[in-house]
Parts: sequence; C-alpha cells; structure tokens
Amino acid sequence: MINLDSNKSFPTSAFLRLGFRPFFFFSGVFSVISMLLWALVFQQELLPASHIGPNSWHAHEMVFAYCGAVIVGFLLTASRNWSGIQTIYDKPLLVLLIIWLMGRFLLFVGDQYIVYQAIVDTSFLVLATMSILHPILKSKLWMHLAVVSKVFFLSLAHIVYYLGILNFIDDGESYGLYLGFYLVLSLLLMMSRRLLPFFIERGLDLESELKNSKVVDILLLVLFLSFMVLDVFFNTIISNILSGLLFVMHSVRAFWWFDKGIWKKPLLWSIYLSYCFLILGFAINFLSLFVFIIPNIDIHAFAFGVGLMTLSMMARVSLGHTGRNVFEPPRGLNLMFILVSVGFLFRVVMPVLAVGYYVYWVFFAQVLWAISFSMFVWIYTPMFFQNRIDGKFG
Repeated sequence: MINLDSNKSFPTSAFLRLGFRPFFFFSGVFSVISMLLWALVFQQELLPASHIGPNSWHAHEMVFAYCGAVIVGFLLTASRNWSGIQTIYDKPLLVLLIIWLMGRFLLFVGDQYIVYQAIVDTSFLVLATMSILHPILKSKLWMHLAVVSKVFFLSLAHIVYYLGILNFIDDGESYGLYLGFYLVLSLLLMMSRRLLPFFIERGLDLESELKNSKVVDILLLVLFLSFMVLDVFFNTIISNILSGLLFVMHSVRAFWWFDKGIWKKPLLWSIYLSYCFLILGFAINFLSLFVFIIPNIDIHAFAFGVGLMTLSMMARVSLGHTGRNVFEPPRGLNLMFILVSVGFLFRVVMPVLAVGYYVYWVFFAQVLWAISFSMFVWIYTPMFFQNRIDGKFG
C-alpha cells in the first residue's frame, strides 16, 4: 500500500508516480513536433508514407494522440483524487506511455503495416479506459461514470477510424474522426461546467456562487448530443440550427460566469477565453447556413478552443499536483496563452477577412502554436521530473 502523504516511502521515480506527469510532458512535446510536421506536410515538403491523406493524419494526431494523452493524464490523476485509490504508476504507467508512443508513427507507416499500427494505437485508449475506470468502480463513485464513458466512446471512435482506413466500414475514417472530435468537445464542455465557475469563485474570492441552471445543463446536453449525431451521420441543416441554439445558450452561461477580475489571472482568463472559442465555433457553424465561409473554419475555432483549454488545464493541474500554489503561477504563462489566442485570430478570423493570404495565415498560426507549447515544455518539464515540493506521493 502506498502512503499518498509521503514520497519517502516509495522509490519510484517522480516522473512515473501519477498519470499527469508523463502524459502532460509528452503531450506538450508531441504537440510541438506534430505541428511542425504538419507545417511541412501542409507546404508539401513532407508526404505521408501510406495512402492516408495528410488532413486525416493531422486530424487523427490532434484528436486521438494529443487530446487522448491529455485526457488520460488528467483522468488518471483526477480519478485518484475522487476515489483516494492510487491509479497505475511505475511500470504499468510506463507500459501505457510506451503504447501511446508506439502509435505515433502513422505518418511513416506503409500500407502493408497499417493493421499492426491500428492494433497498437487503438489499444492505448482501451487500456487507459480500464485504468481510469478501476478506482471509480472500486469506490462506487457512480457520478463520475459519465466522464469515463466519454473516454470509452472515444476509444470506440478510434477503432471506427481504423476500420474505415482498413475498408471494413464505409466512411469509417470520417465517422471516427468527427465522433472523436465531438466527444473531446463534449468532455471539455462538461469539465468547463464542473470546474470553470468553481475556479473563478475560488480564484477571485467571490462571496457568492456564480449562476448556473440545471435546466440549461440538461438542454445543452440534449442539444449537443443531437447536434453531434446529426452532423456526423446525416449532414443536415438541422445540425446548423442546433449549433445556433448551442451558441446562444452557451453565451448565456458564459455571461453568468464572467467577472472582470479574471483578466488579472492567467489561469482563469485562458480557460474562460478557450470556452468562448468553443462557443464561437458553434456560431460559425450556424452562420455557414447564410453566408459562404471557408470549409472547416468552425472546426478550427473548436480546435483552438480545445488547444487553449487543454494547455490551461495542464498548466493548472501540474502546479496543483506537484504541491505548488495555483494562485502563484510561473512567469511566462500570460505570453504562452496569448500566443495561442493570437494563433486563433490567424487561423480562424484572418482567412475569412483575407482569404488570398490563406497559406500565410495558416503558417503563422502553426508557428505560434508550436512556440506556445514549447514554452509549456520549457516551464513545466522540471516539475514533471521532480518530487512534489510538499513531500507527498504523486
């Protein structure tokens, strides 16, 4: 039995004591590398080894590789907090990490080896789901099954993606990517509802709770589920209309949660702004019914919301779970978050305003993304490899 209150009782290296450490570290590193590779692919300086299209590879790595690793790192850490039961660490955690790393060669795998790549890559989320679920079931914390279920369905979407590539499911590649992407959005919207108002209340020392509504919560859940199914499988304008309703209702919620004091706290404004980016994705999707908008602009609005939110959450969780004060973050976080936010302007706004320079706007966004995540790796790497400063295990 591990003593969670002392690192002196267990010799495991700090890096392998809790899921956030290896997966946040490699998520940051991989985000930089994959974005630079994507810049080369986008400029046609590098071509995939298999028949998988460049856009498919890029989307797959962002959804299932980057987001998958961040989510697993976060939930392996959170499920220990919720249950008080230690999640996998040491060699089992290292094995899970190695499986994830082995899955990162899709760009360079020839067609004859795709089936082996599929088996390794899809096993990561399946094994991770089991690892996250174990302490939840053991402690009978049924309320958290909704969160874990999204990881389970994400693993199913990943399997559908590869079954599509292997020609077992017609359009499986597209179905898997969009289902995976919207499941990530669903999870982040759920976590925003759980955490963002709490963070703002605590971070600003507010005397009263921020407004919320169970009716709004249920309606948003039903609307998003309907939007996801219709958009992925039926491609109907009803999904655009639902997107408009989601924009309005999430905007109301964002208004309830706003406090001007957040702009003084990088770990508050960054998460709040990322939520607003997600909301703008719904607005763009709705507006595409009435005006011509370059394809996938809404997807990239969502994507930058996902990027900024995951970066902000990794920055906050890493401080708290290494024993540091989340209200006294390291210098450089403001700039790190600002760079991603400016990247949003280049990738989402500027292509609409000046489409003739589209390739340049995309390149600028790619560079800013890579720089911001490089800053994360630079600032946080020492924390991932060192013991908690408060002497506890984790």
